[in-house]
Order: sequence, then C-alpha cells, then structure tokens
Amino acid sequence: MEKKKLVITFSGGRTSGYMLWWMYNEWPDRDNWDKIAIFTNTGKEAEGTLFFVDECAAEWGIDIIWLEGYPSEIGKGYSVKHKIVAYETASRKGEPFEALIKKLGIPFSEAPFCSRQLKKETILDYLRHIGWKKHYTAIGIRSDEQNRISKTHIKNRIIYPLAQFNPVNKSQIKLWWDKQSFDLDIHPDDGNCVGCWKKSFPTLSRIMNRNPDTFIWWQEMIDKYGVSKHEKYTGVKQSFYRGNKSIEDIRALSKINQAELKQLDMYNQTDGCTESCESF
Repeated sequence: MEKKKLVITFSGGRTSGYMLWWMYNEWPDRDNWDKIAIFTNTGKEAEGTLFFVDECAAEWGIDIIWLEGYPSEIGKGYSVKHKIVAYETASRKGEPFEALIKKLGIPFSEAPFCSRQLKKETILDYLRHIGWKKHYTAIGIRSDEQNRISKTHIKNRIIYPLAQFNPVNKSQIKLWWDKQSFDLDIHPDDGNCVGCWKKSFPTLSRIMNRNPDTFIWWQEMIDKYGVSKHEKYTGVKQSFYRGNKSIEDIRALSKINQAELKQLDMYNQTDGCTESCESF
C-alpha cells in the first residue's frame, strides 16, 4: 500500500524544531508516512535562525529542503515559483520579500498576504514540481496554543502533532532543548522576520531600542512601494504596521516605559503570530 505523504513545516523556531525531531525519531506512526521537511526563507529571518535550521539538519541527519518564493514571470495575474536554496545561498537581504512587495504592495493587517505567498504558495509550487498531488501538512503548534489551530484543519489535511499526538507546552519544549547539545541562539524578540509587522508594539519598540538598524529595510520598502490610492490626499504612505503607524511612531514608542506601553491595549495586539510564522 502506498504511504501517505506528509510535509513537515519547519519555521526555524524551537517548537517546530522539536516537532521535526520527534516526528523523525519517536512518532510511533513515522514509518507509515512518506515525509519531507521544508523551511521557507523570506530573506528577513535572523541569521541565527538560518544557522539553527542548518544545524538541526546536520546534527539530526535530516534532509531539510530550503525554499524561497519569487513571483512567476509566466502568465497573467500573480503566482509564486519556488527556488531551492541552502544555508550558504539563502537570501539575507530580503530579496524574496521585496519581489513580492514589488508585485502586490505592502502587506499589513488588512492584507496579510506575505506568509501565504512566501511560505504556503512556495511550498505548494514545490510539491507540484515533485508530483505530490495529495498530502498532509504538519505544523508546530503546541497544546498551549489551541487558539492557533485552524477550524478547517481536517478539511485541509493539516495536523498538529504537538497538540494532538504528543501534547507539550512551551515549558516542556524549553526543558527538552536545555538537554540538547545545541539550541537556537537569537534574542526572543527576533523570531520570524525580525521587524515583522505582526509583532506587538512593545516587542517592536524593544527591537528599536536594541537594534534600530533592523528597521532600515522596512523603511526602504515603505519609501519605494508604500503608495496607496489615498496618499495624494493624506500625504501618508502605506506602512506595514497596525493603524498605519510609521517607523518613526515605533521610534517614539520605544522611548516610553515598557510597563506603561503594555497598558495600552492596541499596542499589545499581535496578528496571531507571536512566536512563529507558520506556512499554513
């Protein structure tokens, strides 16, 4: 009987890293699946994330496929074509992300298309390339993140191993990594794209205080592509950040005491992506 096909998505964080290890080494059903592991790079991940993904592959002997998505130049409309890269050749200057923005504009909370195009559609294009027409997708969401589980996961053949088959929480994941010979070595605020608009304003303000150069690329994208139909009336370009807050607004917020900042509800909001940016 032909094995079922499974894509294990690796976001580059500790939770999905543990999921990857568990599914290849301890999952009781592991031999009944044809498995591939995929990491999608937007070009704006922290360097430590890229190193961690490469280290997991080397330490565990798991072939992790590195993909980047770029707009297709064939046909009308918008579609994504995958590019296979590696740790050494992966984008560090946001090239995949900028190519997307150049085509579709600035993503923001009302148009959150970046994860879908740079991750999900990139993976799907690769799967078409290798002839996978029907597959399941494993996503690294823990038992303490039930609110992040898709209501349509059964219909869309999505599984959550760390919430369904091997329930673990954040503390248990941390204890597991404490016993390993290596670990993810980045600041907790820097997970996902370092200046990601989905992060809360307290998080973004801490990043601004610690490393203001993080926002240079994001400002360049706003300056180059942040044109909205209302700009000629308002004089304001489209920004990534909630409420169309500018990077100067974030700089101003970074001067406010964190305790006071957290009292402002709108500044504590996230767009459902507090720890990892999932592909599906």
